Amino acid sequence: MSENESVTIDRNRAALIIQDMQNDVMMEGGAFADSGAPQHAKEQNAVENCRRLAEACRGAGIPVIHVWYIVEDGSRGLKVNAPLFEGVKANNALVRGSWGAQPAEGLEPQDGDLVVEKMRMNAWQDTILESLLRGLERDQLIVTGAWTNMSVEHTARTGADKGYFMFVPEDCCSTMNADWHNASINYALQNVSTVTTSDALVSAIGG
Repeated sequence: MSENESVTIDRNRAALIIQDMQNDVMMEGGAFADSGAPQHAKEQNAVENCRRLAEACRGAGIPVIHVWYIVEDGSRGLKVNAPLFEGVKANNALVRGSWGAQPAEGLEPQDGDLVVEKMRMNAWQDTILESLLRGLERDQLIVTGAWTNMSVEHTARTGADKGYFMFVPEDCCSTMNADWHNASINYALQNVSTVTTSDALVSAIGG
């Protein structure tokens, strides 16, 4: 999407999802810092772009929902059946109450925000997300977060299958490197969502 291209979204139907923007996932000193995730997040300016979008949403009365990956100490109860989950357990990552599980600085929940906890990549899997959206009567979902080609893509794909209208501002997302990000943004997400930018959404919300 070009920077000048506009997008249309209904503030009375929209909700913002901020997914896995947690210290262990994307910040220096986090459990996955060696993956390249902190550097790519900086290149994307993902935290600041997401923070600005969240402020615009709050100002327009659009619900902001934080989706956090949280496990108990020692990853008790985590089904370790794929490399990502193996990495969470091996790195003792995203443990409830730890610095690593906390949101990246600037993306802390504000008054009126909602928090959803999960233990899989997908924000829908075994969570209260859909119950909240039904109660809020929201079906246009702006999905931001880390990592683009994992949790963001999983959530966008499933949301589209469920009948939600999915919007992905690509500069509010990051992963381990630009190649993985671009593969997801330019191919997979084109088919299940409206790929856009934070500027386009802030403009649409404020209009």
